[in-house]
Amino acid sequence: MLYGMEDYEEEFNLAKKNKLNIKKVSLVILIIVILFIVVLSTGSIIKSYKKEASLDKENTQNINENNVETISEKNIKKSSKNEIEYNGTHMQIPIHDMESINKTTMPVFNENAPNLIKDIYYSEEKQVYLTFDDGPSKDVTPQILDILKENDVKATFFVLGARVQLYPNTLKREFEEGHYIANHGYSHKYSQIYESKDTVFQEFIECENSIKNALGNPDYNSYLFRFPGGSSGGHYENIKAEARELFRNYGIAYTNWNCLTGDAENKKTKEACMQEMLETKRNQNSIVLLMHDANDKQQTVETLPDIIQYYKNEGYTFKNFYEIFK
Repeated sequence: MLYGMEDYEEEFNLAKKNKLNIKKVSLVILIIVILFIVVLSTGSIIKSYKKEASLDKENTQNINENNVETISEKNIKKSSKNEIEYNGTHMQIPIHDMESINKTTMPVFNENAPNLIKDIYYSEEKQVYLTFDDGPSKDVTPQILDILKENDVKATFFVLGARVQLYPNTLKREFEEGHYIANHGYSHKYSQIYESKDTVFQEFIECENSIKNALGNPDYNSYLFRFPGGSSGGHYENIKAEARELFRNYGIAYTNWNCLTGDAENKKTKEACMQEMLETKRNQNSIVLLMHDANDKQQTVETLPDIIQYYKNEGYTFKNFYEIFK
């Protein structure tokens, strides 16, 4: 049979069409196969990631449960200015004996406290308030408590919330032995504390909560704050002024000092600390003496017995801030 040109073109077009259809089908099959492989691979990766994440979570929990104190210690960082920055997780606070705590004197709110505290600095009475900032600490604070107990002297401890969380039992001992527990903020990191008047107040609240938890007593209130670096002056004076007004509005008193040993200002020996105390005391009768019980203040431990003996010899009465909040 002979084919005409029309027949040949028709057959050619039909063959071409069939060839294109085969290519389309092959391409579709290839795409399906590729998608199937991708889905299987993705599922495997997700499963592996979930397994690793689960293991990481389990390991983190084990670290937190077994090494809480070590982690907390590592996250207390000291700068060149001896400021303390707390970046770690909170310790679990042990439950204390509420019966013994309830037998101890609790601070009582006094709306006239700011005026009474101001009067201390102008009084002619021979009285001395021993005050310690920046504790509690592992080694120094217990030694200070031993000396105070031996001499039957009560002091005031302006504590840091971050340190309270590390050493709650030391804080509890301070309280049970009749010392006044006052508030020095949480972190002692100036740039963090003095961002605004609200951050100052937040530091106060966080420290108060740390004290409550350490004592196992939600009703404890210190009513007394000591600004890190003092309540006025310096780079943050404007913020301090706003914070002072905020504290007054909330009925919270604050205090500074009029005498110090210089234990935070490079006075490294007992002799140097005693000399600084005598020079800053001058001819004042009523004394609020600033010292520190951070763990690098061994010179304070060494000087304290001589300080106590000096004021005893001079006929001073030792007081703490229960004199105001009782």
